[in-house]
Amino acid sequence: MDARSLPHPEPRLLAWRIEQAQAEQVDQTPLPGRAGHPSLHVAGGRAIYTGPRALFSVALGVGLGGPVSAEDVDRIESLLSQDGGAVRIELNPFCDPSLSQELARRRYGVEHFQLVWWRPPGPAPAPPPGVTVRPLRAGEERTWAGLFFHAYTGRRAGAEVELTGGLNLTRTPCNTCFLACVDGEPRGVGVVSATGGVALLSGDGVAPPYRGQGLQLALIHARVAWAAERGCDVATAATEPSTASQRSYEKAGFRCAYPKLVMVRPPLGT
Repeated sequence: MDARSLPHPEPRLLAWRIEQAQAEQVDQTPLPGRAGHPSLHVAGGRAIYTGPRALFSVALGVGLGGPVSAEDVDRIESLLSQDGGAVRIELNPFCDPSLSQELARRRYGVEHFQLVWWRPPGPAPAPPPGVTVRPLRAGEERTWAGLFFHAYTGRRAGAEVELTGGLNLTRTPCNTCFLACVDGEPRGVGVVSATGGVALLSGDGVAPPYRGQGLQLALIHARVAWAAERGCDVATAATEPSTASQRSYEKAGFRCAYPKLVMVRPPLGT
């Protein structure tokens, strides 16, 4: 894959499409705490409040539409910090420099790094022997949510409330949830959503006892094929640097589109 195979000659346009797809997925996730708090469209991006002190409350793509004023950041902070929690604003290389300058003036710090990946969708190779990957079927939502929790916490869910996060993902209108099965038994999960020709892959998870069998790679390939069947021209995902997930996406033909920083202003008074 070289520069001539890029779906967009302008990297800023690719970044804008990817960030819009991510914002749309978060915006559609049915979280109870969102009631009465519509998202804020500002400077080419979106700020989304997802509930009291929720980690997923975030501003995405801000500055991709042009300069960001102090008043713009005031509006973002007013929405995201209304419960006294932290404010998270994502910053990528294509944001207007005014955003990073304003965040520095307000003493935001780096919470963590992400790498954003992309590739053109295409057919999937065959999964390993005994492995099947397919979209979720009606009635399997709790199984999916339990695997999602197990993959991300390292233990099985012990209470109904611990399934809430996964169940919300299965109920998000733009999401298609996938199961990876070994000899018919569910072992891994993944999510894909399509927005404006961009397929966003997220929610990858394989429970600890079943790792090392190529399940995440099989989940990636299946969702990339799903994207191709629906006419998407970009498949994208985000990982933290130097992780097993990064290596899986690289094996699946993804290349880094850009890095980004999650900038945070701690709760006032801390």
